[in-house]
Amino acid sequence: MNFNQLEYLRELYLRGSFLGAAKRLQITQPALSLQVQKLEEEIGFRLLDRNVRPIKFTQEGKKFYHKAVEILKLVEELKEASISISEEIEGLLKVGVIPTLAPYLVPLIIDELNKKFPNLILEISELKTEEIIRQLKAGELDCGLISTPIATKGVRFQPLFYEKFFIYVSENHPLYNKPQIVADDLDEEDLWYLEEGNCFRNQVNSICRFDNKNSDTQKLIYRSSSIESLRRIVENQRGATFIPELATITIEAGHEDLIKEFKGEPPVREISLALSKVATKERQAGALVEVILNSIPKRMHVKTSEQVLDTLLTIK
Repeated sequence: MNFNQLEYLRELYLRGSFLGAAKRLQITQPALSLQVQKLEEEIGFRLLDRNVRPIKFTQEGKKFYHKAVEILKLVEELKEASISISEEIEGLLKVGVIPTLAPYLVPLIIDELNKKFPNLILEISELKTEEIIRQLKAGELDCGLISTPIATKGVRFQPLFYEKFFIYVSENHPLYNKPQIVADDLDEEDLWYLEEGNCFRNQVNSICRFDNKNSDTQKLIYRSSSIESLRRIVENQRGATFIPELATITIEAGHEDLIKEFKGEPPVREISLALSKVATKERQAGALVEVILNSIPKRMHVKTSEQVLDTLLTIK
C-alpha cells in the first residue's frame, strides 16, 4: 500500500469514473485500474462495484475511503509543516550599522524583532561605512545598514528609508530664536563636527560647503564619532550640530526647542540595506528589513525631497 494508491482512490470517489479520475491524475485508465486492483488484493476485500455505472463504492470501500482521506489530510498537513519549518527565520545574522544610525534605530526594532522572529539572533556591530563594505566583501558580515549612494563594486544596495537633517542649536546661539534656519546662516566656527572620514560629515559639508579648517579662535577641537557627544556639548556649552531625524526621537522634552528645521526643502540622507553580491542570508536580512519598515514612521518610507545628499564615498 502506498500514498499514490490512496490518492487514486480519492479521485475515483470524487469523479465517479475511471475516465474522469485518470484524466485528473494524468495517467491511463488501465494504470489506474491496475493500482486499485493491487490495493484490493492487499487489503483482502473489494472497494468498488464495477458492475454498475457510474461506479459505486462497496460498504467496506466507503469505510476504507474515509480512513484514507484522513490519512491523506495528515500527509498534506505534514507537507505544509515541512514547508513552514524550512521557511522559518532563524540562525545568526551579522549586521554592520553606521554609528550615526545604530543608537537610534536598534532600540526601535529590537523588541519587535524578538517577538516576530524569536529564533533569529542578531549580532550588531557599529562600524564606519568603509569597514562595513570591507567586511561584507570578505564574508565577515551578512548585511549592513548604511547611508547611500556609495560608489563600490561587489555590493548591492536596497534603499529603505529617508531621514531629514535637523540643526541642534544651543540656547546661547544667535540662531536659537529662529523657528527655521537657512544653511547660509551657519558659521563654521559655531559648528561641532563628527571626525573626518565619516559619511555623515561629508553630507554636512555638502550642505554648508565649508572647508573644515580649524580657526585660530577655537579653544577646543573635539573629534568624535558620536552625535550624542556633540549634542551634549551643544546643550551645555554653545554652538550647533547636525542631527538625523531618528535622533530627534530620543531628545528629552526639555531640549526639544533646540531642534531647528531647515527652511524650505530639507536635506535628507538615504539609508539602505547593503548585501554582498553572493549573500547567503537574504531571508534573514529580509526579516530585519520588514521590522525596520514597520518600526519607523511611514513618512520616512518615501523620498519626498530631491535633496538626497551624496556620501561622496568611493570604496574599492
